[in-house]
Amino acid sequence: MAMNVGQRTIDWLYREQLRVDDRWSVSTPGGFKWWPFSVAQTVEVAGQEQGPDGEMAYYISVRTDLLRKLTASPKVFETLNQTLMPTASMAGLVFDDTTGTLQLASLVRVHGAIAQWMNPLISVAAVCQIHEAATFGPELARALDAEWATSEHPESGAREDPDEMAMLVDELILPLGAGPSRWTVSEFDEAVDHYMQQPPALMASGGGLGLTVEFPYGGMSSLCQINADQPHPRYGSGLLVVQSFPLLSAGSEDPNALALALNKSELTERPHGYGFGSFVHARGMIVFNAFFPNALYRPGLLPNLYFSCAERAAMMDRIMNGNDWQTASFSPSKTALGKLLDKIGWRRD
Repeated sequence: MAMNVGQRTIDWLYREQLRVDDRWSVSTPGGFKWWPFSVAQTVEVAGQEQGPDGEMAYYISVRTDLLRKLTASPKVFETLNQTLMPTASMAGLVFDDTTGTLQLASLVRVHGAIAQWMNPLISVAAVCQIHEAATFGPELARALDAEWATSEHPESGAREDPDEMAMLVDELILPLGAGPSRWTVSEFDEAVDHYMQQPPALMASGGGLGLTVEFPYGGMSSLCQINADQPHPRYGSGLLVVQSFPLLSAGSEDPNALALALNKSELTERPHGYGFGSFVHARGMIVFNAFFPNALYRPGLLPNLYFSCAERAAMMDRIMNGNDWQTASFSPSKTALGKLLDKIGWRRD
């Protein structure tokens, strides 16, 4: 039987890109779980949907264990919002309060038209998760009085020598990030002129290695900024994406918990836009931030990221303000995310 796009993506990641060693992996119903070092990473098809043209798209999930025995509290949520979440690259933090676990997660919609260029992005997200779990896991566990989520292969035991993929950030991504950003001024100007002087953008402007777009948001606007002149503290040069959503109502007493709830929806249930990055509560707003290292540069990625941001802006306007750009009939209480927001006490006025 022929494999669908989702299965082909998983097979390509396993055999060609990540070159997973059978000795350090196990099959799962949707893909595989493997141990690139002492922490496990799971790569699976996590869902599917049919597009307007009838083509099937598949949700590719990459999740890396980070902490266990983590107890929910306002202090824990505040600490997470002040550490990894503001400098997220291609993954966000997902907390499961039923199991007390914390994972790094990315969730991406893949279909036939984009698989060729999207699949390499997924592989870099996987590699960056491995690097971040190794770098920040032990320190974060100590700070939050939790345990670093190390584990063993059920047959091969504990892995002592890291897989070569665990070294790829140091050997490839960081050297490529040492120079200037590979995105150019002309790409930003072209993206603004060709795609952003029309709905859903309210207004857009470029200039140098960056652009700014405003989307509808609760009778006001939400700001989207994409810049190639702001290096990442870990990965160096690349492309920074920041979307800011004002909290227009009193809402929850804990917007840090709201950011984590949005992560859980965006990065484990259904992606709105590309599920690379993280929500965070900052500057009195809910902010989605992502960073694409220089290693991911390719012509045409910038406008695709813009459309991804437009989809996320529409989702956030529905969730936070009850506005549906298409039908004006969206009801957050009927969605899985709506139930999750109810659980943490978030209400719209």
